[in-house]
Amino acid sequence: MQKIKSIIVDDERNGRENLRGVLEQYCPEVEIIAEADSALNAIETIQTHKPQLVFLDIEMPDGNGFNVLEFFQSPDFKVIFVTAYDHYAIQAIRFSALDYILKPLDTFKLKEAIRRFIDNQKMEDVRLEAFLKNQNLELQHKKIALPFSDKIEYITVKDIVFCQGEANYTHIHLNDGKKLLVSKPLIEIEEILSGFEFIRTHKTYVINKKHVSSFIKSDGGYLKMNNGTSIPVSRRKKDWVLQELKN
Repeated sequence: MQKIKSIIVDDERNGRENLRGVLEQYCPEVEIIAEADSALNAIETIQTHKPQLVFLDIEMPDGNGFNVLEFFQSPDFKVIFVTAYDHYAIQAIRFSALDYILKPLDTFKLKEAIRRFIDNQKMEDVRLEAFLKNQNLELQHKKIALPFSDKIEYITVKDIVFCQGEANYTHIHLNDGKKLLVSKPLIEIEEILSGFEFIRTHKTYVINKKHVSSFIKSDGGYLKMNNGTSIPVSRRKKDWVLQELKN
């Protein structure tokens, strides 16, 4: 499992050393990448190291832990307060702290806080995956405008299987079997389709990844599309194309 990049903020050396020792013994999934001994130093350290998790003391000579958090408008890290004072808990909740642990350290509570961080990260990963999937579906359902000599036709992106260039023209093949001839070179069509699920497999072909059914290894390698069409893959692009198809 990937380590949780973390920072310890405490103005007392003994406090930092004690927490580091407990984490090393009981929470091996946590990696301490830096320490800070003041509020100002904490801000600088967070900006430099960009941790996922900050173990934050509250009272320090040059400010407090809340001053540190107020500096970051939209923090991309989680916070576990570790303090000797029990009267800041409500304020810690207002700052969306992952946990509030009193000194001397309760090992069980510390382990539970780390487990909660891991669970939250998994949930965020699932939400991000769902968001990206929805974004991709929305993109695929968008339409692009293709100019013809007598009209402009609007084509749904997901219906395009592949595009084949021929000099200053491009043949656009749709999944219903329809073929369109556009008076634009393939490089311009490729630019219009950039940001969607299209890749260039060959100097004369741009394909929709969503319509690829298989990669055939024989004859130097080529793609089989859902409509039965065989699409060449240039030798120098083969490894890159295969990697792109995994994404």
